[in-house]
Amino acid sequence: MNNREIDKNLLSQIFGNESHNEDEKKYEKLGIKFNPFPRSGTSNINSGDSYNAYLVPIDSEAEKELNEFIVHSLTTNVSDPDDKFISATIEGDYGSGKTQFLMYAKYLLNVIEASPDRQEKPYVIYIDNPGLNLLEFIGSIISKIGEENIKKYLWRNIINTIKSNSELKNRLTPFSVRGNLLFEENTDPFLEENTVSYKRFLDSFVKYIPTTAQRKKFDIEFKSILTTILENDTKDTVVAYYFHEFISGDFGVNKTWEALTSGSLKQLNGKEASIIKYIVKLVKKQGFTDFYILVDEFEDITEGRLTKTQIDNYVYNLRTLLDEQREWCLIFSMTPLAKKKLKSVSPPLADRISSRAILLQDLNKEQAFAIVRNYINMTGNENSILPFTEDGIESLKDKVGGNARRFLKVAFALVEKAAAKFTSSDDRINKEFVENNFSSIEE
Repeated sequence: MNNREIDKNLLSQIFGNESHNEDEKKYEKLGIKFNPFPRSGTSNINSGDSYNAYLVPIDSEAEKELNEFIVHSLTTNVSDPDDKFISATIEGDYGSGKTQFLMYAKYLLNVIEASPDRQEKPYVIYIDNPGLNLLEFIGSIISKIGEENIKKYLWRNIINTIKSNSELKNRLTPFSVRGNLLFEENTDPFLEENTVSYKRFLDSFVKYIPTTAQRKKFDIEFKSILTTILENDTKDTVVAYYFHEFISGDFGVNKTWEALTSGSLKQLNGKEASIIKYIVKLVKKQGFTDFYILVDEFEDITEGRLTKTQIDNYVYNLRTLLDEQREWCLIFSMTPLAKKKLKSVSPPLADRISSRAILLQDLNKEQAFAIVRNYINMTGNENSILPFTEDGIESLKDKVGGNARRFLKVAFALVEKAAAKFTSSDDRINKEFVENNFSSIEE
């Protein structure tokens, strides 16, 4: 028997005699195109808005509170328009659906940003881990924006600053000379075509510099200009230095992207406020009006990952950061126990991050029906719970104790079992089916 035959037999043992096309059709008898429930019971944090749109909160009161928070956060502070700070906590036990709730909040903010009927243009970032210290937290924010975006925002700001500042522009003028002529046709570095990107801008200079000595002078002068701009924008020479190290990789200096995003640069400890303030400034210069950070799993801070000293340092530094940085909005998810522990460690920080608390309760019967409808809607069957029945959903809700994560995880497995066992399109995932299969799923 050759290797191909061995492989074929092995696949037959795993999948049986069903072809790939037959496998795709296995849900037809259930009246759905695919299994919409998450197999792990948790939302896919990498999913797009087309998916998150279906994750409408099943608790109408929690949904109302989220909508009110968003409206409030987007309302201009008349006494101080630059003060955008407001924070909320999403509180619920493990498996209560906090991640799903944050994904829906992200979707809502993206809808607002994309709407031509709204002046507000919120920029939203989701972080699934707050990190072990505040610098890691800031690094996660930078990482989510993305290396190319940060680079683009930095250089766009630098180019625009040079173009609008005659003193800085004049410092580069000697390097624009080609032969005995200044700014020959199509060689002016400040033409629109040459300022569309940092690479085009630099090329418009360096390709006409004839000698190594002149190129060295240009590099020194341009570095000085970058440093001047960055120090003026960040108000911090150390922060300016590392952002220069990052962007200058495009003309020969080592990048520091990984160090910036991992929070491993000890030289930046205590500089978190300067870093995030500059990042928010860069983002808003792209036309965004508001900056949101959605922080998941914040209970990790108080639930044993950190030593007492690390916890004290983290919460103290975060409290200081929130006092200094007022140009963003934050939503934290955590368990009620974590919130209680945080209050015991730092009552001021607990107050600062929870100007509004949105509580997620265990599923009741109506909410269990709603969550099934939300996911079945993804298959194109609007406002339907089929192939489930009401008594099947209620039985499942009771068996998982109202825990949303377990509910979804078991729902996925029940659909898979139904797809394998049902022989008729009239078969349903009813109470009897749930009771007969639940124990084998939860083993």
